Amino acid sequence: MTPTPKVLAGAALALALAGCGAAEAVVGLHDAPPQVTTTAPIAPDTAEQIATRVLDQADEASRATGDKADTLRKQALTGSALAVAEAAAKSEEGSSAADAPLTRSAPPKVLAVSRGTAWPRVMVVQTADKDGATELNLLTSPDPTTPFKLAASARMHPGATVAALDSLRSGSPLVTDGADLSVAPDKLVQEYAGALAYPKASPAPDVETGDPFALAVRANAAAQAKSFGKLATLTQKHVPQEGTTAIRLKDGGALVFALMQRTDAITLSKGGKSLTASADFQKLVRKKTLTRSAQLQTYEMVVFTVPAQGKAKMVAVDEVLSSAKGS
Repeated sequence: MTPTPKVLAGAALALALAGCGAAEAVVGLHDAPPQVTTTAPIAPDTAEQIATRVLDQADEASRATGDKADTLRKQALTGSALAVAEAAAKSEEGSSAADAPLTRSAPPKVLAVSRGTAWPRVMVVQTADKDGATELNLLTSPDPTTPFKLAASARMHPGATVAALDSLRSGSPLVTDGADLSVAPDKLVQEYAGALAYPKASPAPDVETGDPFALAVRANAAAQAKSFGKLATLTQKHVPQEGTTAIRLKDGGALVFALMQRTDAITLSKGGKSLTASADFQKLVRKKTLTRSAQLQTYEMVVFTVPAQGKAKMVAVDEVLSSAKGS
């Protein structure tokens, strides 16, 4: 939680020292104090404590089951992280708690805290998952009455890097419109999503699309379409979701957290008699074979780095099947 008691104590002290000017301060006849925009709103050690609390709560939620799990998820998660976790819980019904995707094996390391005392506030936190892979986590607090919660989490590609952020004491500015970046955050997500479409992709002049995830998505779509032959057709579309967050890097670039939703639509042709559904698909639709069509939707949590100059890169991703239907 934000250290409100310290803020209130400071305010009381300022009023006591105001002397004869206190009356004017109370009735508001002076200008409001300027917004602090040059430092982080919380100290580094407090940020570490908050990160530990939030991620411990997220881990607890990932191990719980039933109604308790649903309650804990809503207490610890928000935004993209909550949507992904709820989808994972639905698709993993019957799985053991050991398979929980949020389990982490190392203490969190706070990489950045948003600058200034305004809301919303964010933190970027690095962790290692149970397999030792590095994860980037976004924690957010939208207002003074809402504690920090986990808003996004994605696993970094092997060899992927993130440029330095400003010190925890000075804080890192949030990016608003991104007009001074090589590509605005919303535009880069749209370009990346279009570049992954199948069978016809769109150009992505501002984003590199040769990362392991993009290559795998395109290769898997092509292989699946080829396996269908003339019996069925496949289209794949990636749609950016609301809630993109970008925080400034020290070199003037940005770190961007975003959520996309992929839709795989399979349509059987007249020559195709039936389609055998995958195990995950069967869990969601309770059907083993399909005779007309199938549609699968998958959440894709993605993290990009945007340099001061040059193309953006996707550095971390997490995906989970969110829904499916078929006939």
